[in-house]
Parts: sequence; C-alpha cells; structure tokens
Amino acid sequence: MSKFIIRGKNSLRGTVNVAGSKNAALPVIFAALTLFGSSQIIGLPDIGDVDIALRLIEEQGASITRQGSVTYINTDRASYKKPSPELVSRLRASTYLIGACLSRFGRVDVGGYGGCAFCPRPIDYHLALCGAMGALANGDSLTAARLRPTVYKFPKPSVGATVNFLILAASTDGESRLLNPAREPHIDTLVEFLRSAGAYIERDGEGITVRGGTLHGAEVTVRGDAIEAGTMLAASLITGGGIRVMGADPAELSPFLAILRRAGATVDTELGITVRAEGLSPMLVIADAYPAFPTDLGPITAPLLAAFSGGHVIDRVWLGRYGYLSELAKLGVSYVLGEKGAKILPSRLTAGSAAATDLRGGAACILAALGAEGYSEIHSAETVLRGYADLCKKLTALGADVEYSEI
Repeated sequence: MSKFIIRGKNSLRGTVNVAGSKNAALPVIFAALTLFGSSQIIGLPDIGDVDIALRLIEEQGASITRQGSVTYINTDRASYKKPSPELVSRLRASTYLIGACLSRFGRVDVGGYGGCAFCPRPIDYHLALCGAMGALANGDSLTAARLRPTVYKFPKPSVGATVNFLILAASTDGESRLLNPAREPHIDTLVEFLRSAGAYIERDGEGITVRGGTLHGAEVTVRGDAIEAGTMLAASLITGGGIRVMGADPAELSPFLAILRRAGATVDTELGITVRAEGLSPMLVIADAYPAFPTDLGPITAPLLAAFSGGHVIDRVWLGRYGYLSELAKLGVSYVLGEKGAKILPSRLTAGSAAATDLRGGAACILAALGAEGYSEIHSAETVLRGYADLCKKLTALGADVEYSEI
C-alpha cells in the first residue's frame, strides 16, 4: 500500500506535458498479440495499467523491448496460456484478451476481469459479439475453430466491446460491420494500428466496416491523454493557478472545455491549453457516450464544483459511478446523492485523510487536497498511478507540495 502526502493551497503554475493516453494504449497492446511479426508503439505511458497489459501478453509468448519512448512487441513465438487470474483481476482492459486470444489462438478463458470496481461492469456485449462471430462457450472458456464475419449491432455504444470487435474483425477473413459502435477518439489509435497491420477499416455515420485477414507487424503513435489533461486543468482552477497543458488535443476535450466556458472560465487553446477563472457559476455535468462529456472526467469535476458554486454530476455511462463522493466528503465536499445523480454543494475544502477507491476517484481526492489548506493523506496511491505517469514529479514541478510514500 502507498499514499500521497499533500500540503495544499499552493497556486500551481507552469507547463506540463501529458503522457500517452491510457485508454488508447491498452487496446493497441492487446491487438499486437494478433499480429505476426514485430510491432512498434511510440508513446506508451509509464503507468501501472500498461505494465500489467504488457505482462499479460508476455504470458502469451510476446517478446517486449522498451527503448526510450518506443516499445517493440514481437509475437512470432506466441502460444496460448491461461491468463494469470491475479493480473486479470487488476485490469479491466484484460477483457481485450477475449478478442486477442480468440483471434490468435482460437480460444480464451474468460472471467475475473478487474480494474476499478466503481459499479457493476458486465461483459455481456463482448460475449454476445463473440458468439455472433462463431465462438462457442463452455463454462468459463470460449473457443472458435474459425471466426466468421458478421453484421452486428450493439444496443448502446460500448468502448470495450467496440475494441474487441475491431480486434476480432481485423483477423477474420471477410467483411464485418458493427452498428452503433463507440466513437471515442482513442479508438482511432487502434484503427490506425490495425490499418498499419493490413486491415481495411472504414468508419461512417452509422458504424464501422472491417475487412480482415492475416495481419503483419504494425506501428502507431499513442495520442496524448485527454483525461490527464483535464485533471491538470482542474488542478489549475482549484488552486487558482495557471497551468499550460501540452500534448493533448483540445478537440478531444471540447465537452469539458465547453462546460468550463459556460461557467465563466477563460479557455485558450492557441498554444497548448490553459483555463483561468476568478469564479465559476454552477455547472451541469452529464457524462455519456462520445461526443458527450467523458465519464472519466465526472469524478475529476466534482471537487471543482465544490470549490466554486456547486452543480450536478450525472453519469449515464456507469449509472452507479458515485462511490468516490464518500471519500471526497472526508475532504470537505458536501453532496446529495439522488436517483439521477449527485448534487455537489458549494463547499469549503478541508485537509484530511481519504482513499482512492478507484483511479479517477483517487485523482479527484488529490485535487480536493491540493485546494485545501493544510496536510492531507490520500491512501491507495497505487490505484491512481495505474493511470497517471510521473504524477508527483509533474505536480511538484508546477509548485505543489506532494510526496509519494510507501506504507
């Protein structure tokens, strides 16, 4: 176990470069397992979730070499092995093993997928898709002697199941089509990677068409992490500072920036991204499938609302994603939780002790501690480091008083 020790109320200023996107990196890592030969990925972030993902494909025989910002993955000697339950239980994106192992080996053992347990997160879309492409279930195992192309429609967009569709369809002879897919920008990174590997992929207003087959080694550059960028911008506002965020696409953050503008913030995207505000009016944050406000920034926004004029956080992606609020309450955040979401009340942030119950909820606690006078401890720091690279180093360079400590 570990913790962050934070002495808050320092105004954060300076320039920070975001790492590669966690949500873009993980699909590419697992997709590399389906390719024959060596692949090159530029910009994988040095975070806990990436480390686990690389270890999971190493279990399947992938050879991995990291040289600076470049990661080389060779799968010529890949062969199936039941994934380690301990590793799978720590990473929600281990669901991508379903598509990767079925594509490469014709089999996979499923179950025990981990990551942030902020609400129930079933894999029924993933399994139904696999069945439509010819996979047979036997207990906790799926097998497919030969995958078949399909036309399939999700009841509602799912990022994870869309990733598995792309991985499966790119390795399947023939043309497949997915209707009502997720459209998050980080899926574009996977599309670029699979196109580089030899797959034909086209996206239109209704869905995604893929013509697949045997794929060769590929290369891609991971885009900058928009969620890290949003977190740093929130840190700038909550401390009354002036942080310039570099490396993220402002267009990907447009729902977040639009809400800040409507609340009275000044947003500049000419050179990097900066936001400034002497005050913010109440905000209504409704997280939903892209291009709506991203669910991962819902927790990040909560302490910001509390520090200014309050507002509402409503999550329509994960309906129960409010567990972090009980930890924010230990740092002074007042809220009322109802059937449709959370009302965040204007609050005086106070130093205290809280825990990272999930990745983004932990980051929200750090933000609250940065905005509070005095000494705070945020426990389960390792949970936050699953998704933020060099967090203490970056915050310290901006003027924060933050330490990482092993308990």
